[in-house]
Amino acid sequence: MMPPLPSAPDGPHVSGDFSHPGLSEPRTKEEWRLYLDYQLPPRPVLLPIEVYEQLSSAERHLHNQARMAHHSALVIVRTSQMKTIHHQIRRRMVTNAHQPAGARRGIVLDGPATLGKSTLVKTFAYDFEHALRHDHPERFTRQYTVENRLIDYTPVVYLNIPSQATPKDLSVALAQYLAQPYRSGATKSDITRLVLENMRLVGVELVIIDDAHFMDLSFKEGKVVNDHLKYIANHTAATFIYTGVDLKHSGLFLEGSGSARVTQTAGRNTLLHMTPYAIRTRDEKVDWTSVIAAMEEALVLYRHQPGTLAAEWKYLYRRTGGNISSLAELIREAAADAVLTGAERIDREVLDSIAINEHAQSTYEANWQEDPEPPAGKDGPEAAAS
Repeated sequence: MMPPLPSAPDGPHVSGDFSHPGLSEPRTKEEWRLYLDYQLPPRPVLLPIEVYEQLSSAERHLHNQARMAHHSALVIVRTSQMKTIHHQIRRRMVTNAHQPAGARRGIVLDGPATLGKSTLVKTFAYDFEHALRHDHPERFTRQYTVENRLIDYTPVVYLNIPSQATPKDLSVALAQYLAQPYRSGATKSDITRLVLENMRLVGVELVIIDDAHFMDLSFKEGKVVNDHLKYIANHTAATFIYTGVDLKHSGLFLEGSGSARVTQTAGRNTLLHMTPYAIRTRDEKVDWTSVIAAMEEALVLYRHQPGTLAAEWKYLYRRTGGNISSLAELIREAAADAVLTGAERIDREVLDSIAINEHAQSTYEANWQEDPEPPAGKDGPEAAAS
């Protein structure tokens, strides 16, 4: 016989008792609002080393758990590239805000994988909606119903394109994000009409279509989804931002056939490129080093010497190819290792022991491994060199 289940603890049940401590990609407006309200793990106080060493096992465990949670989140560094692209998006939204009815011009953010494009656009949308909360708090408290549909202010839509999606899948994804009910068996046109009406009523101003490269435009289905997405964009007052990999050549700028239509569609979007860091000039080196320094400053380690990572700027560039996502991954992994092993510092030895994403790792191993030191003779290095 199966043993009885343990009884629930006293007190009211709290929703999300067993939820993951971090956040997943938002798929609905409720999940987007969780992202907006999410509080990063606080930075623990770095105790005097003698106090830390006197902590009991239980106290040290809790303290280390708090430090690892902080290092896992680390910081989102507002890089110069992020600030530039944010300014361009904001300028486009200001330009679009009060123009006459018709298709607004959008932005396509293109670039290699793992550069942080999703983080960049989510950070912009985070800033944008928080500014609206500050400027128009009354909008976020007003709710009403239309034909049993809850209408509440939803200025941002964040949507991932599912692979092999159909036009109906796209409309359904939008409906689910907006909590827009639709009858079973509803057609694509029915759902799309409801979605467009709802987007107008809830005040959508910004639509982010992430991973737009999943629309495989080498197939008929991908082209149909692309055209359907453009139809939706053409019939809302929102600004659309698309992110993805190699979007310039994916067909996102194309619509049907014929040079006139290609020109018309390309004219509706501005293509922005996100690139890895370069270190060709002094200013670029200073910028790259400042990003490392910002991440290093966030570390809470007991034996780490401040400035160690910033001094390794060239090595870190070789390890990551100037990719800020790879840099953050490497430093987060190293910080976790420093706490878990008790090393309490990050140095070249620790960094060398960590393998990060395969692209950055294989590039480093193929191109950037430093030449070994020449072997020393029995009389020392000088004899070997002579």
